[in-house]
Amino acid sequence: MLKVLLIAVYLPSLIYGIAVRPCANNAPVPQEVRVVGCTAEPCTVQIGGLVDMDLDFVAPRATNGMRATLDIFLGTFRVPYDLPVEQQNACNFLEAGSCPVTPGEFVNYHLSTPAAAPFAGITVDLQLQLADDNGQALICFRSSARIVSG
Repeated sequence: MLKVLLIAVYLPSLIYGIAVRPCANNAPVPQEVRVVGCTAEPCTVQIGGLVDMDLDFVAPRATNGMRATLDIFLGTFRVPYDLPVEQQNACNFLEAGSCPVTPGEFVNYHLSTPAAAPFAGITVDLQLQLADDNGQALICFRSSARIVSG
């Protein structure tokens, strides 16, 4: 009975994606974004923990490679943050699809990166973008995160 109860409690966080918002550049948003341990905005992010998410999208055009960027915004102010160099090549983190990407290809991208922030107790916007070889956004979205201390 306990196992059934645990599955019933945790299943929604494994299946349902969170609602996300478009970026200012009007790039397409992913079909679905799933964040481990989060079912609604703002997601709680612990400093020193991991931001762990999957996103699904259909490639709007062909590209040989994809570059991932994750930006943090406090209001309109961008807080300096760069993904680790090895994670900037999004092709290395595809669970479905592969590079080169063809138009209309279904792609699942997985990001698991350390959470770093200059201070806790605030809510910020996270903006994740995957760009093509020419630096043009393939997808981009924003979601809110509440930063808590580790």
